[in-house]
Amino acid sequence: MSAAARLALVLLLASALACASLHPLTDALPAGLPTAAARTGWERIDGDYDTSSEHVRYALFVDPGRPLLFRITQYRVSPWGTGRDGRRHLQEGAETVIWNESPGTHLPLRCYAKEPAAGRTAPPSAPSSWRDVSPATQEFLASMQRAIEIYAHVHREGRAGPPVH
Repeated sequence: MSAAARLALVLLLASALACASLHPLTDALPAGLPTAAARTGWERIDGDYDTSSEHVRYALFVDPGRPLLFRITQYRVSPWGTGRDGRRHLQEGAETVIWNESPGTHLPLRCYAKEPAAGRTAPPSAPSSWRDVSPATQEFLASMQRAIEIYAHVHREGRAGPPVH
């Protein structure tokens, strides 16, 4: 194998390991949201993208009774960091869930946050605790702004909503 081929293989493996180091989004959503069984038949739009400083992984859930409305928005934002070796890598980030509990009303959306656990040994599907984020906080507003960014990303990709003319 040539040196160039070995280098390409090493880079490919390093890239795959970097992606594999981030586990999927948590399966256990906050209490009071529709369970996985109740969401059977809902459309799920999964994806991820990078910014210059972060990696965003998301799942959007559309209730068939409310087409074109993301009833549940789940995402994790992981910052890019630099290791001791000087290479760029992803750090584990906080996960957020936004729940549109009462569409068509003037009630605020529900927002929940879960911080990454340092040295976590439990699998991503293990039960976890979620913290309620008050609508009166800057954290809530930042969560809503991120959700709007995700919706715009998904729409630009043509993966949700009616086509834009």
